[in-house]
Amino acid sequence: MARWTAQTRQSQLAAAFTDLGPAWGRWVTVCTPTASVSYIRLRLLRALEQHGAQALTALARSLNITQRRITSLVAALVSEGLVSRAPNPGDGRSTVISLTELGSKHLETYWPQFQAAVSAAFGDLPAEQQEQLLAITPLLTQALRNRIRLIAG
Repeated sequence: MARWTAQTRQSQLAAAFTDLGPAWGRWVTVCTPTASVSYIRLRLLRALEQHGAQALTALARSLNITQRRITSLVAALVSEGLVSRAPNPGDGRSTVISLTELGSKHLETYWPQFQAAVSAAFGDLPAEQQEQLLAITPLLTQALRNRIRLIAG
């Protein structure tokens, strides 16, 4: 492999990740069980399972989505009986979202299927490359979050 300048290497990585993003998003969508709710709704249910009931704003922040988006997702999940909405006892101005028994059963049924399907893509890589990705990905994720904070303020 030719030696690249730092700028060329960074440009090549940017191009590679520009291609990776849509492919990964499509893969995740394809792997979401057809009888399940959408991937983003499944993520929301999973966040409630992992962290318990949450205020609407905290849930939006943890999923890195807008307030408008979380409101529509929760409304859809409430109508399906998978989550419930209640006034926040500590702050009457906010709403707390909780996983219902039906929501827990939905996750119990579909989350393992989803995880198995989506993670199969990594089986196409040798173990050494999987380990490299495990080491690099959190570092890159944090670097991106730091840069976003600097720019967005």
